[in-house]
Amino acid sequence: MPNIFGYLDYRDFLKDYYLEEKAKSPVFSFQYFANKAGFKSKSFLKLVIDGRKNLTGESLAKMAKAMKLGPKAFSYFEELVAFAQADSHKLKNFYFEKLMAYNSRNAGRLILQHQYEFYSKWYHNTVRELVTWEDFRGDYEALATRIKPPLPVRQVRKSVALLLKLGLIRKSGNGFVQTDSIITTGDEVQSLAVQNFHLQNLFLAGESMDATPANRRDISCLVAGLSEKGFQACKSEIQALRKRLLKIAKDDTGPIRVYHASFQLFPTTQEKE
Repeated sequence: MPNIFGYLDYRDFLKDYYLEEKAKSPVFSFQYFANKAGFKSKSFLKLVIDGRKNLTGESLAKMAKAMKLGPKAFSYFEELVAFAQADSHKLKNFYFEKLMAYNSRNAGRLILQHQYEFYSKWYHNTVRELVTWEDFRGDYEALATRIKPPLPVRQVRKSVALLLKLGLIRKSGNGFVQTDSIITTGDEVQSLAVQNFHLQNLFLAGESMDATPANRRDISCLVAGLSEKGFQACKSEIQALRKRLLKIAKDDTGPIRVYHASFQLFPTTQEKE
């Protein structure tokens, strides 16, 4: 049986379990598994794997029993299902933290936790920019005071340590340089962590209304009725703008501040029938 503790998507685990059992015994089929687990529908497992059906508490228990999961594996399987089927961002984070508590000493899981932490905290990208500036020579107290809102010095040190661990920066003389490394945690975790990042940026944008003078920020809002074609055109314009801003930042010299630029385009009404 595949090692369930290496999965963050229970559907992937079920798919690999099925393929492994099928390879071991030609008689193993979706119908065979359904009979073994006590499901009326012979295609239930296939529908779950394909994402067309979710697991309930009862079907989860039947499936775990058919697969002969031990107590710890069954508990992890429950958390996996809850994580995948959570209907709110808050619950997603809650179950992810519970999943990370299993085999926490495992090196691969530790790196996964670090990657998730990087994506989930707005300030890691800011620290990554600041430590590569020419005037940074290891003064973490001065570095902490440059961040808005200010961070505790210990948090800045931990952020730098995380960036080094993930290979996103490296030591160079008395300072650091960026490595242009790209990290990924897989679609499910990356999506969750990116949501955390965007939520924190929305909060920071609100805080900047009072904390940052108007001549050092730009916050505006456009309200307009759009067709599907108009919406897609606006979305393309925002994507193109992001690329142009990235080029400006890349070609820029002598930075004096780190900026976050967020874009939102979302409906506030139902579709007109």
